[in-house]
Amino acid sequence: MLSSPGIGSGLDISGIISKLMQVEQRPLAQLDTKEAKQQTQLSAFGSLKSALSSFQDSVKALAKPNLFNGYKATLTDTTLASVSASSSAVAGTHDIKVISLAQAQKVASDTFATTDTIVGSGTLTINFGTYNGDGSFTANTEKAAQTITIDPAKSTLADIRTAINAANAGVTASIVNDGSGNRLVIAAKDSGLANALQITVDNASGDLSKLAFDASTGGISNMTKTVAAQDAEMIIDGITIKKSSNTISDALEGVTFNLLKADPGTSTTLTVEKDNSSVETAVKAFVTAYNDLEKTIGNLSRYDAANKKAAALTGDSTVRMVQNRVRSMLTANQPAGGIYGLSEIGISFQKDGTLQLDASKLSAALNNPDKNVAAFFGDIPGETTPSTPGFMSQLNLLIDGMTRSDGLINSRMDGINSTIKGIGKQREALNYRLEETEKRLLAQFTALDSMIASMTQTSNYLQQQLANLPKIGDK
Repeated sequence: MLSSPGIGSGLDISGIISKLMQVEQRPLAQLDTKEAKQQTQLSAFGSLKSALSSFQDSVKALAKPNLFNGYKATLTDTTLASVSASSSAVAGTHDIKVISLAQAQKVASDTFATTDTIVGSGTLTINFGTYNGDGSFTANTEKAAQTITIDPAKSTLADIRTAINAANAGVTASIVNDGSGNRLVIAAKDSGLANALQITVDNASGDLSKLAFDASTGGISNMTKTVAAQDAEMIIDGITIKKSSNTISDALEGVTFNLLKADPGTSTTLTVEKDNSSVETAVKAFVTAYNDLEKTIGNLSRYDAANKKAAALTGDSTVRMVQNRVRSMLTANQPAGGIYGLSEIGISFQKDGTLQLDASKLSAALNNPDKNVAAFFGDIPGETTPSTPGFMSQLNLLIDGMTRSDGLINSRMDGINSTIKGIGKQREALNYRLEETEKRLLAQFTALDSMIASMTQTSNYLQQQLANLPKIGDK
């Protein structure tokens, strides 16, 4: 037995087998080409499904009733306040005056030499409430009194500031140097008359009593009021409104005011009106999403005649079905809300199959009391209550049938995956057959090599023997 094929015969057995196997492996290359085509189609359907899902998102956005309930509020003098409106607002105009802004009370201590000056220890009790005209103090029942303990070991002015802030007692403390010394300033976090401060000191040592503040009759006030507690006051259509905060959301239904400046002598006009900007934005997004879908379908199925090259899904019946069904839905008459189709609200097809939006026509429809765009688009059952199925509900149902897990596109993708799996099995079987073929060829050529080697040896022996025979004429 020869150790290396071809040594005995001089034949390039490895090269011969390699060439023969290249011929045998042609079906394997065909399988690779077929699988690559299937993978390309699978990816293409993934892109189509993604474009359909994006289009469906724009459909769902137009099926939300709250989208059509938008209002906007504007104030003639924007320096007095900023305003916003919710869906519960009512269109109209109102006369507005801002008399005063809400303030949080602030009190300041006498001066201390440094922030490290020891003030004293004991407890500070902070109450919130209202100082009445008769000199009494009425506690705010919605806020419990807060007690802060000042440890003798941590009783400097800076320590007391830190202790007050750490207590989260509804006030903040800071130290202000006024040039003559350091003063502790305590400020209520909440504004309004009902959040005025009353600070009492108990078990005091040192100068802790200097932080007492009680402006009621007979009260001890060793701190000075620097900012008075004050309610916001505004007048709406001659009606006085008083609130503890400068943000007022319960004076005029659906309208929130953020008061910025008090100017009792100035009157300004508030206008509340329908706001169609959100609807217009959603309709534009719908048109864009459909055009993106149409572009995707074109890229996936178009045939390039110039280069004679087909796209991944050229001629595919599933793609044509998706395109035709969506187009049919968009061009169909779906009467609701005094509207019969998309063209009446400015959405129409162009020659290239894409949609275009006539913004002025859409605006006219939204402002036409005889055309209820919200009713035409309708709602998607199950997403809100009550539901009023309309055009978008039907379109959503159509797209859902194409994109859900057991829908049209997934069924097609399952078929492709099944084909790819079958190709994989064919490849396994072919590879096994190729291995066996290569073994058989190697065995055959090895045998041939041995036979030729043996014949060569015999030939060489005979030649030697013939060469040793006596020549004619020799004695």
